[in-house]
Amino acid sequence: MRIELQKARQKKKYTHEQVAKKAGIHRATYTHIELGTRNPSLGLALKIAKVLDTTVDDIFLPSDVTKSDKTA
Repeated sequence: MRIELQKARQKKKYTHEQVAKKAGIHRATYTHIELGTRNPSLGLALKIAKVLDTTVDDIFLPSDVTKSDKTA
């Protein structure tokens, strides 16, 4: 789950600071979310997904959940 968030950030070539600034949060908050030590609210998850040009499902749901939903 958090690996997908990191991959999405790296694909955009953004630093933690850049994502945080674009999402309107502190860098430390974003870092904790990416490390998995803090869970974002739905609103914040949506903001982060928008910054990274992806969906909440792709970066925050476990891959086994999203795969089963897409094949159903």
